[in-house]
Amino acid sequence: MKKYFLVLLVVFSCSGEKLEKPANLMTREQMVAFLIDSHLLEGNLQTIKIHRDSLAVIFNERERDLYEKHQIDSGQFMQSYQYYLHRVDELSEIYDAVIDSLSLKEKMLNSGQ
Repeated sequence: MKKYFLVLLVVFSCSGEKLEKPANLMTREQMVAFLIDSHLLEGNLQTIKIHRDSLAVIFNERERDLYEKHQIDSGQFMQSYQYYLHRVDELSEIYDAVIDSLSLKEKMLNSGQ
């Protein structure tokens, strides 16, 4: 996952093209919260041992729930993600916060809290 993020980061940062700020841009805090939940969802689903097609159906259902929870839609997320992809420093800060939060959650789980 981290490799894909870095590849995308390099590709878009080298393009030199800046996107205009979307009217419905998610804030950094919203992006962090959504990405944390999204990565947790992906991680949880990776532990389920069922056929890939069935897993895709479950993922799609839970992804819709995730968008609803965060009161956004996939279009808003993708526009926001594209915007931040062109702002390497901001996206790096977003992912630093995501990684810190997920690491803290992992430590809490491992310590039995």
